[in-house]
Amino acid sequence: MSRAVTLLGLLFLALVGPVAETTSVDAAAPEPSAPIRLTASDGTGLTLVALEANGVLEPPLAFTELHLTFENPRDQVIEGRFQISLPPGAALSRFAMKIGDAWQEGEVVETQRARVVYEEFLHRRQDPALLEQEAGNEFSARVFPIPARGRKELIVSYSHALTRADEPYVLPLLGLSDVGRLDVRVLLGERPASGTASNLGGEVSDRRMVELHKRDWTPDRDLVIGQDQVASRTGLRHGNLAVVRVSAPVPSVPQEISGLYVLVDSSASRALGYSAQVRRLGELIAGLRSRSIPVGIAAFDQEVVPIYEGTAGGYGPAEERRLGDRRPLGASDLNQALSWLGERLSKSGGEHPRVLLITDGVATAGETETRALKAAVRALGAHGVERLDVLAFGGLRDEAVLRELTTGNLPHDGQRLDGAAPLSEIARRLTLACRSGIPVAVEGAAWVWPETLDGVQPGDETLVYADLPAGRPLRLTLGGKPAALGEPASSERHLLERAWAQARIERLLHLRESDLGNDPDMRRALMLQVVEVSVRHRVLSPFTSMLVLETEHDYARFGLDRRALADILTVGAGGLDVLARTRPVPMPQTGVVAQAPKPAESEARDPWAILRSTPGVLEDRINVGGNESGQQSNFVGPDDAVEEGVEGGVEGGVAGGVAGGVVGGLPSGVAPVEVPETLPEPSADAPLRVGGNEIGLRDRAEEKERRAAPWTGRFAEVKDLLDAGRIVAARSLAESWSAEAPGDVLALIALGEAWEAAGETAAAARAYGSLIDLFPRRVDLRRLAGERLERLGEAGIGLAVDTYQKAVLERPDHPSGHRLLAWALLRAGRFEEAFAALEVGLGQSYPGGRFAGADRVLREDLGLLAAALLSAEPSRREEVLGRLEARGARLASEPSLRFVLTWETDANDVDLHIHDRKGGHAYYSQKSLPSGGELYADVTTGYGPECFTVYGTAARSAAPYRLRVHYYSRGPMGYGMGTVQVVTHDGEGGLAVEPRPFVVMTDGAMVDIGSVKEGMPTRVSSR
Repeated sequence: MSRAVTLLGLLFLALVGPVAETTSVDAAAPEPSAPIRLTASDGTGLTLVALEANGVLEPPLAFTELHLTFENPRDQVIEGRFQISLPPGAALSRFAMKIGDAWQEGEVVETQRARVVYEEFLHRRQDPALLEQEAGNEFSARVFPIPARGRKELIVSYSHALTRADEPYVLPLLGLSDVGRLDVRVLLGERPASGTASNLGGEVSDRRMVELHKRDWTPDRDLVIGQDQVASRTGLRHGNLAVVRVSAPVPSVPQEISGLYVLVDSSASRALGYSAQVRRLGELIAGLRSRSIPVGIAAFDQEVVPIYEGTAGGYGPAEERRLGDRRPLGASDLNQALSWLGERLSKSGGEHPRVLLITDGVATAGETETRALKAAVRALGAHGVERLDVLAFGGLRDEAVLRELTTGNLPHDGQRLDGAAPLSEIARRLTLACRSGIPVAVEGAAWVWPETLDGVQPGDETLVYADLPAGRPLRLTLGGKPAALGEPASSERHLLERAWAQARIERLLHLRESDLGNDPDMRRALMLQVVEVSVRHRVLSPFTSMLVLETEHDYARFGLDRRALADILTVGAGGLDVLARTRPVPMPQTGVVAQAPKPAESEARDPWAILRSTPGVLEDRINVGGNESGQQSNFVGPDDAVEEGVEGGVEGGVAGGVAGGVVGGLPSGVAPVEVPETLPEPSADAPLRVGGNEIGLRDRAEEKERRAAPWTGRFAEVKDLLDAGRIVAARSLAESWSAEAPGDVLALIALGEAWEAAGETAAAARAYGSLIDLFPRRVDLRRLAGERLERLGEAGIGLAVDTYQKAVLERPDHPSGHRLLAWALLRAGRFEEAFAALEVGLGQSYPGGRFAGADRVLREDLGLLAAALLSAEPSRREEVLGRLEARGARLASEPSLRFVLTWETDANDVDLHIHDRKGGHAYYSQKSLPSGGELYADVTTGYGPECFTVYGTAARSAAPYRLRVHYYSRGPMGYGMGTVQVVTHDGEGGLAVEPRPFVVMTDGAMVDIGSVKEGMPTRVSSR
């Protein structure tokens, strides 16, 4: 048979055959989302002009390398956000970006340090990229610059385990829009023992390869290759490393459901699969053996809403419709849902011994630590709950969290079930008991993972990893009984090494969530060891990122010495290949960037000493490459400091900003010439005189930009309808827009504004909370959500505080995060916490030249918060004054009015303009008003804050003030979104804070923030 016919048969098998097997129940198939995407910061998608995928199957492991080419359709340089969804448990080991004609490899670096370095290079207009693990099995990267009308090429590679013998290899393609050129090549390895014929009659080619080549194609399904096309293997082994697939011989023990409560995740991230999970739940309830079984159903996101309580027979189309009509929005507060359920079940007399949790396991609000979630599950046991199972839909899920939720918490362990499985299989597993605590041992092994099998049922398969001396036979026991195993096949070392390192990371993360994690010192020590393994073996973890810089010198300059230069695994013509890496020529270290604040005293002990003193936690050795696990990693410890004499802690730093400014801006310290708001009509070539100086025609073109509408597209349509008072029409447009594009940031903001105007504050809070759920690791969007939530008052302030707290933990080097948190805490009536939050902000080191005037803003904020605290608790005066002095601040004791601007885009320039009723105008080049008041500094490098303050009674005579925000230089960062806080102080500790969030989309446009009619209140209660 010709090679063309052979490949055609294989492709038909890959794209059609196995798909019908795995998605036979179409009711459970979620709507597709793009597994790979690159968007501008404002959400505009870039075209995927080429995708080349190379894969190698060595069951039970697989390796995939993706070469991606994107095209920027715009006429401007932009920063892009790259996102990719990988198979659960995948080990991402390569991220490279093409710079000029060469590929620059990403290096694994501790996350906080990598973020600071990335932003420093972004401000230098060099070519950085930063890839991080997001929620569950999603990864995202910041990529800069993407040239105007140009292309950006990336390489991503990962390995993953095929745990089950019947688990197919899947290359996710469904959901991609039109791909200009698609080239796929998957090497199958050895022939299966059964022969060469496929079940469609095609023969396997001598090359044992599946190929797919398409042009201008929109994929309508994933590429799927069944393991029946590859030789069956017990496992793999190379030297001391081994992995083997085992199946525990456990009996089939029925465990019927006598009562069931179901918690359904209705947060924003579930939008694409929500209808499928609602239908599947209805089918499961209809299939319960007894229609009289007590059943309860509640939906949860950032709030919990009971849907139904009664018997299985009473749950019908009306109840299902009620659940389905709940729009998937809001952040996911799983801990709150579990706690709510505990309170609910305490009143039901234990009639719901089983709980089914329909979720992806990604908690984005409230308590998100796995240990806290496990504790909430354990608490259900006090209310009669005996077992918790999880049903997950779609590709996004956090398998590690789901495993922790279902095992080790209740009298009976539960199962993690795939919502796309046949209904009969889901029902079978829900009514079978699980067996746990089965010891796993490998004779003579120094290290084994997992150490026990938990939550297993008949037929379940697991991969066991072991460090076993080379040449020693692999003898494995389960529960003390020998497991029947064949001899593992010989494997390429690097593939097995990465899987082995990933298993080590999983074990360390599991230990952090165990009782060992109750000790903060141990928890930090385990985190450090995760970072060490991740860096040394090029396997990304929740605490590390992949950072791409331009040159070897760039890494050395930031103290990233690249000592852990693990070889790079790639795919060559004949299979797996290795890009051997040589140690770079050492460069002198000239500076270290500022780091996170020092840990609490309880965390100051040597983490490696802690690990070594705890048996069974730190292995005696990492027997890969001969390196000991105690060696220093790229994690930056608490004692790292900014080198004295180096501006911003970085060689070549410039006080007040980066030399040359940002894209579209001006050099730091040079005040741009301001053009009046209204220009005379000059002749075509006439110069314009401003402030005694002639300037050329930055005239009509700029004046036209300044008068440009701040919004465009559908967002402008919604705003126009709201301005016209047509709230019903605005709401209808926003709802339909958000339904079409559930992940669009502007659509969610428009939806929230429309619901606010309609008086539906709880619904608006869910719309804004969706930003948190969809982008949990994006601190800019977390803060943006908080700025919107604050405006809702009581309906949003709690979640605003929560998201600000998480943003500060993620980026302590952004001053705006600290002050937003402090003022939200004040609005929540938590005065001491507000004061303490700002103390932390003032104790933080910030990159030099990035945030002009921020220290003054924070100190004065602290003085205001101290006044409010003392107004509430006057007996603490001596203590509070001492704390103020320690931070270089003083107590605010006179009336003041402050306007503080922050925005959530980096490397760009947003300006605050203040007009008083006497005709005065304060802005970046005229910082004072004749009537009184001063604008402190002009922040041209992103985020802010910019602050204008007027003291005493001057504000009374100058009010009302008109506030406007000007998008002076959009640069590569997309839309400007942020808030202006209006802060009034009566001089006696009475504070009022009014947030005024904004969106400005057009470069050079002005957006009106409204007026401040009362210059100074006589008294504002701080209570």
